[in-house]
Amino acid sequence: MKVWLRLALLSAWSRRLAVGLVVASLGFACALVLTVQQLRSDARQSFSHAVSGVDLIVGPKGGATEILLYSVFQLGRPTANISAKVLPEIQALALVDWALPLQLGDSYKGFPVWGTEATFFQRFQVHGRALRFREGKAFEPRVLYQVVLGAEVARGLKHRIGDRLVVTHGSGQALDKSHDDSPFMLVGILEATGGSVDRAVLVSVASYEALHRGWGVGEFQGLRLGPFNLGDSKPSLDDLSPREYTAVLVGLKSRAQVFSARRAIEQLPGASLTAVLPGVALDDIWRSLSLVEDTLLVIGFAVALTGMLSVVAVMLVALVARRRELAILRALGASPARILWLLYLEAVVLGFLGLVLGYLVQQAGLFFAMGWLRESFGLAVSLGLPSSQSLMMLAWLFLGVLVAAFIPAWRAYRLSLADGLNPSQVH
Repeated sequence: MKVWLRLALLSAWSRRLAVGLVVASLGFACALVLTVQQLRSDARQSFSHAVSGVDLIVGPKGGATEILLYSVFQLGRPTANISAKVLPEIQALALVDWALPLQLGDSYKGFPVWGTEATFFQRFQVHGRALRFREGKAFEPRVLYQVVLGAEVARGLKHRIGDRLVVTHGSGQALDKSHDDSPFMLVGILEATGGSVDRAVLVSVASYEALHRGWGVGEFQGLRLGPFNLGDSKPSLDDLSPREYTAVLVGLKSRAQVFSARRAIEQLPGASLTAVLPGVALDDIWRSLSLVEDTLLVIGFAVALTGMLSVVAVMLVALVARRRELAILRALGASPARILWLLYLEAVVLGFLGLVLGYLVQQAGLFFAMGWLRESFGLAVSLGLPSSQSLMMLAWLFLGVLVAAFIPAWRAYRLSLADGLNPSQVH
């Protein structure tokens, strides 16, 4: 057995260029399938953790998905706001550790402006990581018109610390007016997180209210703004207490009591509120996208099947050139069954090497791309030993190799049998 195996290995080595191309073809097909599966799994995990450190998002009575989309991702707009009076009531609940307001509605060159408090930078997390400053610092609570930019805003608009920014009253449409009389000074730039905060322009609640000084009481993108003391050109912080918020971000003392806290918030007297569990709402959104991820997986398997068929085709064509070699093996005493076994073993070994190469290529590719994937798409890629799902994919691919390897082996069996009966046909 060892002699025949050694002959098979020497035969493969003599055709190392063609064999290498076969292994590489199968390896890259395998890498594609594993990459699709890995990104599919990591994308689900990353999307579920797009908002970390926040246990509840409180908004007006309505759908959980709608509140999550407009408060975190700025997709859509609120149909109503919540009274600012509910913030101290939420903060006073025994189960609540902290609560931060969120005001939305203005924009800066297409990027949303978030009005919040300075402690936002210690509380809000993305993918389980706290926000960090690439440059500068957070805005000061007692100083108006300071701004912090997300990484994508600063990179796209090439801003530096100390720049002056003028935000727009609204989403930046042609008829929206700019707050030219209230420019902001850039004091901080956040590191990239891959989350929605990368596209945010963050200001204090007081600065957000001061922006609308002189606009009076009115409706604007679902926000009720004002009134303010129009006679004072430099408003004091005491004059800038908000009347309404878009949403409130809540952190609990114990996450195990999240359902009790949600019930307590939604039952606050005189308030019509909805408390959203971010993780649950994000999972609901992801399930609606399951067709897309399943389609990607099917495409990956189709590519892998194409790669295997290409390998089979190459090996079948190579059998014509190896016909003399098979005849020599017959002359040395190998039976057609033994030749079938040897070529089947050779094909299986090549297929196994292709799968191993595919896994290594996939891991190497993700290792070099993980930083780019996190910053550009918010994907937190996990490396290391294959997960149970990846092992299942490898098992299915190896099963395909076992089936595909039988085709050239059976063809070699038929050729060796025919050549054994008619040796004059071998040239």
